[in-house]
Amino acid sequence: MRLRCALAPLSAAAAIAAVACDVPFAPKWDADMYIPLSTQAIHLADSVPPPPFNVIPGSGSFRISFDPQVQDVTGPIHDVLTNVETDQAKCQSTVNAGLTCHVLALTITKTTPISAQDTLFVSPDLAGLTAASPGRIVFPVPVLATDLTRTDSLFLSTAQIQMLQNAAETEQPLWIQLRGRVTNPSASPVPITAADSIGIKLAATLRIRVSHR
Repeated sequence: MRLRCALAPLSAAAAIAAVACDVPFAPKWDADMYIPLSTQAIHLADSVPPPPFNVIPGSGSFRISFDPQVQDVTGPIHDVLTNVETDQAKCQSTVNAGLTCHVLALTITKTTPISAQDTLFVSPDLAGLTAASPGRIVFPVPVLATDLTRTDSLFLSTAQIQMLQNAAETEQPLWIQLRGRVTNPSASPVPITAADSIGIKLAATLRIRVSHR
């Protein structure tokens, strides 16, 4: 049994109280905390020619990305990361081995009937977005042409959890970028307007130490 609660924007002191989910006379358990992280949009019109040539031809494709951005890990996010449960015995799952209670979720939304093969990168520094580094998160997500919304989850490894914790302990921001390619799988051209975009939403659910019976 675990208490589950959502993390809202709070002061540091209030965040600690919220993390504990304190209910009078109730036992306290380790809690799974939901943390909203980065939200970003990629405007497809930026990657195609201006009208009247603003189309993706049949079977055509092009690369997409958003500029590298930083994710602040101070305040409530810092409080959660510094209390993450790292005992593998308490995070075991019958399906996945290792630290399976820490999950990164990536939601991709789109407005056009195109497919996408996108990869999210999370690194402790800018260089790690394009080169391997300890604990770097590489999260590929395929999106079908028929998908309007697609959410995939990635179970974080011990090294990746340590990377996130190190960022919180040193109060250094994380670097985040999504790169990929979109493809028109049909034989007919797909027009792209200024309203067409691919939305990116990133969140994490992390188990934190509260107390035990």
